[in-house]
Amino acid sequence: MITLIVFVFVISLLIFVHELGHFVTARKLGVAVEEFGFGFPPRIAGIKRGETIYSINWIPFGGFVRMKGEAPDAPKEPNSFAAQATGRRFVILAAGVFMNYLLAALLFTIGFSIGLPTAVDPGTAPSHVSNVHAEIVSTDNGSPADKAGIKAGDTITAINTTAIQSTDQIRQTLQETADKQVSVVVLRNGKELTLPVVPAKSSDGSYRIGIGISDVGTLSYPFPESIVQGVVLTGNVTGRIFNSFGTLLHDLVIERKVSADLSGPVGVVVLTGQAVRLGWAYLIQFVALLSVTLAVVNFFPLPALDGGRALFVLIEMFRGKPINERVESLIHAIGFYALIALVLLISVHDLQRYDIGGAISRNVHALFSH
Repeated sequence: MITLIVFVFVISLLIFVHELGHFVTARKLGVAVEEFGFGFPPRIAGIKRGETIYSINWIPFGGFVRMKGEAPDAPKEPNSFAAQATGRRFVILAAGVFMNYLLAALLFTIGFSIGLPTAVDPGTAPSHVSNVHAEIVSTDNGSPADKAGIKAGDTITAINTTAIQSTDQIRQTLQETADKQVSVVVLRNGKELTLPVVPAKSSDGSYRIGIGISDVGTLSYPFPESIVQGVVLTGNVTGRIFNSFGTLLHDLVIERKVSADLSGPVGVVVLTGQAVRLGWAYLIQFVALLSVTLAVVNFFPLPALDGGRALFVLIEMFRGKPINERVESLIHAIGFYALIALVLLISVHDLQRYDIGGAISRNVHALFSH
């Protein structure tokens, strides 16, 4: 339940900030906004201030901005979106993306100020990294670690009487103990827990307890420098996301498959839950990454997205006249349904990947077996 609440809050925040960019920019450029809604209709309540209705709606995912003159057949009144010069319309359409970038840079700045977790090599950790430790980033379902109660986010401080400083020590100690029970000491929320675990022999002959581990340190900067680093990281993340989408397009068009690393709405819910369990610093990073992803995806030159609408504005700018309104509306409609189809395809992939159906089935069986 907590995961779902956080997921709804995060998605609402990202979309609300995006729409706020459109709203503020439109108003500054003299475009009338008929409604600025939090959530999506049906409407719960609304209040009119000036020419704008500020509404709260039942579907709590972000918000929307309804500008005057957005409809293809709307009259071009002086304060309508359609009547604005191409440059102004482009700026209004790009404002949502800018706000998502701004939010990401702000979150990264806050993160660097308080300290963000980062994977490091313990022997060559940069000067700005402190508190290097071996952290559990995942546990395999049904593994010895899972059965013992070890969770993602735990820090292993000792195995039996051996103090642990790095992931290499964990692997070496487990090999030495083989399949004998060991006492794993973990630090969780400031408290030490001692959990008995019996390592299992894997197919390659090594002994494991079913955890994903990483040497993690806390990366932080003084406040003025954290702003610069936040902006730089936002730019770096943008480049990585573009590379990822290049790989996605190659897999879809050439290989005709969905990448194993690709996640849709279902995957985002799962990842949100993992970030919540790992702590605030991880959640800040995750939300910032989602904000950059939303910015990049939304400004792709694809129909139904801000980038697609901006592309038509640029075409009009170079042609000197707009594309036929009916043709543009049809293209956006086709693009919208194609986008929904892609989301559904990825969601099916997520359901199989995370075995959501199996989990629901097991829970229902457990519920009615008592």
